[in-house]
Amino acid sequence: MRTMNVCALSCGLFLASAALAGEEAKADAGYQPRLDKDGWEILFDGKDLNAWDVQPGVWTINEQGELCPAKGGRNIYTKRRYCDFAIELDFKVADKKKSNSGVFIRVHDSNNEVATGMEIQVLDDAAYGVKWDAGNANGALYDLVHPAVSASNPPGEWNHFRITANDNLVTVELNGKEIVKADLNQWTTAGKNPDGGHNKFPHAIGSLPREGFIGLQNYGGVPVWFKNVRLKTLTDRKPQYTGKEPIAQVLKKT
Repeated sequence: MRTMNVCALSCGLFLASAALAGEEAKADAGYQPRLDKDGWEILFDGKDLNAWDVQPGVWTINEQGELCPAKGGRNIYTKRRYCDFAIELDFKVADKKKSNSGVFIRVHDSNNEVATGMEIQVLDDAAYGVKWDAGNANGALYDLVHPAVSASNPPGEWNHFRITANDNLVTVELNGKEIVKADLNQWTTAGKNPDGGHNKFPHAIGSLPREGFIGLQNYGGVPVWFKNVRLKTLTDRKPQYTGKEPIAQVLKKT
C-alpha cells in the first residue's frame, strides 16, 4: 500500500510538472532568448519586441529605437516568468508634459498586476507635485518603500534603473544610487507596512509568489520612453506557476 501511494504521488507530481511545462512552452512559443556579451538576456534593444506579450497597436518602437506607448491600452509583459533576477533599463519622462509609468516585477496575474505584483514607480515628480521621498515618487517601491535619497535626473534626460529581486530582498538603484531596500519577509499583514503605515494592497506583500512576469506600465498613453532593457537571473530557481492560478491558491503563509 505504501508503494502504491508513493507511485500515485510521483505520478501526480509528474503530470503537474508536465502540465506546467506545456503552459510555459505555449507562452514562450516563438521566443528565443538572446544574450549580450555579458551574459544578460536582452529583453529590448530597440530591434523587436519578441520577448514581450504585446497588445497590437498599443506600444511602438520609435525611429530612435525607443519603446513607448502609442496610445492608451494594456501594459506590456514579458512572455516568460522570472524568480530571482537583476533587471537594468533606461527610461525617460517627458519635458513639459506629465509622465507616469512604472516597472512591474513578479506579477503573478498580468490581468491584475496591482494586487499580484509590485511596482517601481516612474514619475515626473514635479509635474504631479510629489516630493522625491514620497511613497509614490520616482523610483519608489510603490506604496511600500519611499526613495532614501534624491537621484532622479531632470525631465527629458535619461535615467538608469537597476532593480534586483532575490528571494525576499528587493533593491532599487537609480542612476547609481541605492534608493530602495526592502525585506519582503517583513510584510506580514494585508494593507500594512512594517512601520505601521497603510498600503493599498489586498494581500500581505510578503505572501505573494516570489516569481512572475515583468511589465512596463501604460498609464493611459501618457509619454514615457524605455531602452536598453536586459535581465540576468541570479539563482537556479524556476517558476512553479503559470499565472492562471487564482492568487489565493499561491499565496505563502506569513
